[in-house]
Amino acid sequence: MASGWNNNLLRAVWQSAGVGLLVQDLDRQIVAVNPSFEEITGWRWKDISGKRCDRIFGCHTVSGKCIVDDLCPGVRVISGEMPRVGRELLINRGDGSECWVEATVFPIKDAEGKIEYIVSAFHDISEKKKYSEELLHTKTLATLGLLAAELAHEVKNPLNAIQIQMQLIEQEVSTHKDPAKDHIPEMVSKVKDEVVRLNDLVDNCLKFSRSGNLVLNNEALGPILEELLRLVTPQAGLNGVSIKLEVEEDLPHLMADRERLKQALLNIILNAFEAMPDGGALTLQAVRRSDMVKITIRDTGCGIPEDMKDNIFELFYTTKKDGTGIGLPLSHNIIQAHGGSLTCASSDKCTEFAIELPLEKPY
Repeated sequence: MASGWNNNLLRAVWQSAGVGLLVQDLDRQIVAVNPSFEEITGWRWKDISGKRCDRIFGCHTVSGKCIVDDLCPGVRVISGEMPRVGRELLINRGDGSECWVEATVFPIKDAEGKIEYIVSAFHDISEKKKYSEELLHTKTLATLGLLAAELAHEVKNPLNAIQIQMQLIEQEVSTHKDPAKDHIPEMVSKVKDEVVRLNDLVDNCLKFSRSGNLVLNNEALGPILEELLRLVTPQAGLNGVSIKLEVEEDLPHLMADRERLKQALLNIILNAFEAMPDGGALTLQAVRRSDMVKITIRDTGCGIPEDMKDNIFELFYTTKKDGTGIGLPLSHNIIQAHGGSLTCASSDKCTEFAIELPLEKPY
């Protein structure tokens, strides 16, 4: 240690370090934490002093699997198996939430080289993990989009051929009526209905595959929302839904694909109508937030069940009998292609979709 170092300096480093520090004894009991640790984990020293870490943090993987002793970084360092261990962990915070941390564990040894304590350095990597997951999700959607386009092109021609053949059979049966074959028209009609359904699915796949191809122009958001409102108002009236539009004055322009953006918003609004079968209220709001514009679409429907919230933007995921699972993933893809984000919050009384889009940057 340099001669200029003293206890006051070490104390200042401990207090000011930007990394969370946790010191434990060989029984894994907590003997010291620094302020950054409290900030990152939400646990206060007075609440965890002297307690074992495994009874506090409940370290687990993203799949929910608990980290057992033989996989615990601290145990591996204490046992001497490894001199230093780093691992990404999902831990329980003091406020009841969870956060991702990168924990690096290393020993403190006495003069004889025996381990006395272990120190864990905590880095909050929640934002990093969120970004990685969003990036993976985006790449997955892009890959699915390409696959959907290839599949749609391959399927569309045979479907058209089937449809033509069914029409010819229908004409033939109507021209040469035979009581023994009275069941054939009904069979042909069912096949035609299924062909139409598959054609619709193919068209939706093509829409999804092209949703990231934007033609950007300098657009005012207010007129886009007003045009959208005129489009959906008749349907809202039939559903007993009142619509309120709130647009902040003098919103800066966006670089946007007008038709694609309308399509993304329309999908969300139509979903909101379906969530209010007995009527309700829908609020469409647009405000500026720093260098972004935030659009919120809020309904007073029954909400989205907790076990479904994480899946609503997954391609082909649907809980509707006649749903395709294309609408919300399509909206998500379009918003991301604009450099924005689409999130959802829901309770049993309302659902709110929040869209953030970057403002046009001045040249």
